[in-house]
Amino acid sequence: MSQVRKERTSVANEELRATEPLASTSAPTPAPILPPILPIGIRKLTDNSLASAIMGILNFTSDSFSGDGLLSSNERASDKTLSSSISALLRQAESFLRAGADWLDIGAESTRPGASPLGLEEERRRLLAAVAALLDEFPDALISVDTRKNTLAREAFSYGARMLNDVSGSVREQLWASLEPYGAFSPTATSGWIVLMHNTEARFQEDTAALGGNSWQPCEPHLSETASVLSRLRELASSCEGVGVAREKIILDAGLGFGKTFAQNLALLGDWSRISALGYPSLLGASRKSFLGRLINEGLVNEGLANEGAVACETASASANSKQRLEGSLAACALAVAGGARLLRVHDVAETSRFVNALHAMRSGIPSS
Repeated sequence: MSQVRKERTSVANEELRATEPLASTSAPTPAPILPPILPIGIRKLTDNSLASAIMGILNFTSDSFSGDGLLSSNERASDKTLSSSISALLRQAESFLRAGADWLDIGAESTRPGASPLGLEEERRRLLAAVAALLDEFPDALISVDTRKNTLAREAFSYGARMLNDVSGSVREQLWASLEPYGAFSPTATSGWIVLMHNTEARFQEDTAALGGNSWQPCEPHLSETASVLSRLRELASSCEGVGVAREKIILDAGLGFGKTFAQNLALLGDWSRISALGYPSLLGASRKSFLGRLINEGLVNEGLANEGAVACETASASANSKQRLEGSLAACALAVAGGARLLRVHDVAETSRFVNALHAMRSGIPSS
């Protein structure tokens, strides 16, 4: 790591330690005003004449199902370990941006089903240090944060994040309303996007404890047929707009792999045009998930269909095979893009970027009937 990068990372860590706990009275950073020319990653969210946007996944965790976590332990990281992990994060981010990533999605707590929850203090320490370091090194990068904690989501926006990737699947009116200063209520601000995901796997509960954390309680998954997924996504979007969030700032995610069976995941991919027909940009989050492995190198299709009633779960033990699911991930991208998906959240950025650009060129070259 260069001396300049070391100094930047050290400064980010010192600033973060000085803000624990972060003062709740600090004024929010106003959302940037719409520039004459929008960044390409923002234009791609709604401009169908462009290829779908690529979002590179940065797992600042130790227990990602995909086996690419940048931390060695889920315990509180020492300053030295955190600094070293941030260096690795910056190298991966640079690789993603050079390979064609339009957005970077950073998460400091694993959202893998069954993963141990991370306390607010440690997630804050990791996530805000990561966001600060990323924007210090790559000032023009479009950053999304994957967090389930209300206070941390707002703090990440104040650090420069532009999108909240919310996997809770819950109506969170208080959180959504609090993002107004960061552009969520403005169709023309270049910040304030909210990803709303369908999730029946866990019951989300707001925690009113002093730390302001959140708790998750596993529950029996419900059936996730396409019609019920569409109904729930419509309900979430309507509630979000109801507190003032601009329609243009809402992105929908079908929640593949979250409380859904093998067959239901495949059905949703085939029905993606129905998700797009709801009138919001949609995000595909299928990369390296276990139901794709059952289609290719981890089992025959017939074997997978024989157990189609079982709910697909991402586990730590799945990481050994997850990196071998590229073909399935690209096939999922092809189906979703054909159905109108505008944002593809992926681990394999270089391969997906080349694939999607080629797919877009081929589709654009076909005369319309």
